[in-house]
Amino acid sequence: MKLGFKVLILVMLLFMCVGNVFAQPPIAIALRSAIIPGWGELSMGHNSGYIFLASEVALWSSRVYMQQESDLMMRRSRQFAYNQANLRSHDDVDERVWTLMQRFDSSGFEVGGYMASVVAEAMERHPNNPQEQTRFILERQLDEGVHWDWGSRETRSEFRRMIRDSGHFDDYTLAVGGVIIVNHIISFFNAMRIANAQNASNNVQIYTNVDRDMTRWVNLNLRF
Repeated sequence: MKLGFKVLILVMLLFMCVGNVFAQPPIAIALRSAIIPGWGELSMGHNSGYIFLASEVALWSSRVYMQQESDLMMRRSRQFAYNQANLRSHDDVDERVWTLMQRFDSSGFEVGGYMASVVAEAMERHPNNPQEQTRFILERQLDEGVHWDWGSRETRSEFRRMIRDSGHFDDYTLAVGGVIIVNHIISFFNAMRIANAQNASNNVQIYTNVDRDMTRWVNLNLRF
């Protein structure tokens, strides 16, 4: 479990240990739930806060898990490339190279290689201009230390699958982050609703009684 997630849990527990709200306006109570879903509801003694709080913990746990799986799959894919594609440069490979490795069988001039495709594109773009062809190729050539050769389409396809899986986990992480924001918003409005309802019930009291003459009367008690 990452340190940030542990800190989040500790902060949430600390806030939950704070005493109940003392005559605060509804917006102040609702802001508590905007910070930590369920906090405002629980400070008013409303059990719906447990639902929002439990959802927050579950969502953050899922988000941390998804991010860890994405990072793990990315590390596995790059180790796979080092082992299976004979990648020479282990430290200075940028994202452009990882993208090219998903598209081409090798970095060389052989069929299916990246540089072969660059040469073919240069000749297509500048068919009668050797100087422009050379310039085009030089602008797109890789650093001398970068080289790979997958050996087979199946091995490259496996690498692409691993990259896609890592991307899927990234998408899930982003989606869970959106749900976390929604949980904060819903809890905010729920706490506001409960606070307004409690204020109305506490500040306005209506009750009936019967006096000695058997006359029924209604008493309205307003507190500001």
